[in-house]
Amino acid sequence: MSTVTNANPPIIPLSQLQHGQEAICFAALSRKEIGTDRHGNPFVKCVFRDRYVERLAPLWWSNAFREVAANWREGDAFRLHVKGQHLVKYGFQLEIIDARPVVDSDVADGYNYFQLVESSDREPEDLLRNVRAVIDKAIDEPPLRRLVHAIIDEHQSLFMRMPASQSFHHNYTAGLLEHVWSMTRIAGFLAEHYARYYHNLNPPLNKGIIVAGAVLHDIGKLFELDYHPVEAKYTIQGKLIGHVLIGRDMVRETARRLGDVPEETLLLLEHAILAHHGREEFGAPKPPQTLEALILHYIDDLDSKVNAVARQRIKSNGDAPWTDRIGSLNNRQFYRGVPVPPPPLDPTEATHEPPEPRLRLHKDDREPQTNTRPD
Repeated sequence: MSTVTNANPPIIPLSQLQHGQEAICFAALSRKEIGTDRHGNPFVKCVFRDRYVERLAPLWWSNAFREVAANWREGDAFRLHVKGQHLVKYGFQLEIIDARPVVDSDVADGYNYFQLVESSDREPEDLLRNVRAVIDKAIDEPPLRRLVHAIIDEHQSLFMRMPASQSFHHNYTAGLLEHVWSMTRIAGFLAEHYARYYHNLNPPLNKGIIVAGAVLHDIGKLFELDYHPVEAKYTIQGKLIGHVLIGRDMVRETARRLGDVPEETLLLLEHAILAHHGREEFGAPKPPQTLEALILHYIDDLDSKVNAVARQRIKSNGDAPWTDRIGSLNNRQFYRGVPVPPPPLDPTEATHEPPEPRLRLHKDDREPQTNTRPD
């Protein structure tokens, strides 16, 4: 343990900590390894991260935090009093002077969990507020509207963190919410468009089912996946049952508890969830057999694939005209096009710093070629 040399160290992002600098940093525990060294002494190696970097903090047998760190959970956030050390042989490491899990009062010092992990570029609170606004605007049936809000209310904290998939699309913190936000915007527009287009349908196109399906089609992923700030893992329930059936059961159980959702409405929503993968070989228990389910399927398929390609275009290295191969899209490469130069700065206008680049820490976003739709 080092002697504390700074009684009031500055609070800075972990990614800005320099060699020899002592500071307070908020960080998420992304990985933890418990083992013994060559002499048989126990150790705990912790890897902490913010949005841009990962830093190793080795806790050897004599470290005062080793025993408590053995119980720290991956994915949790911590307030760390650390000193940066750049070792020639081992690279940049953290010497932990003090550490504890974050508490609510840390928000006043700048703590924000979504600044510690790879996450949506959009604020989760804004995404959720916009999703709720579309629910209120587009779903006319009060029982259906209450059903959708009730499921979000019950699982809001996890819903705001969970990725939409392990690796295919929106595979980062709050990715599921971002996917739902995008789909509800598309669903609201298409539902209104086709309801007016085919105004002579009887019964009319059920716009509420399309929007409710956009919100709830992947809700089973809250239990199919186990949240992790680097890469979500499949749960036993996820592997044995899958998010499609888990989500249908969540909707059915909540509707039973509320007791006022019409049987026909519930049936249409359940079918839309069961059919949103489109085909049995892609994991759909039933193919779309209502117009609402068909529209929902293509919205989901479009949004997931556009995200996969757009992110690959953004992440592809160098000036190569083609992206890396995307395994989930039959191993195809996509043309990136000719970059457009930024407009010249107008010296009479206020200038703004460009946004910091998003660092994706997944070691390989490419997937093996497959015939199945993975998410």
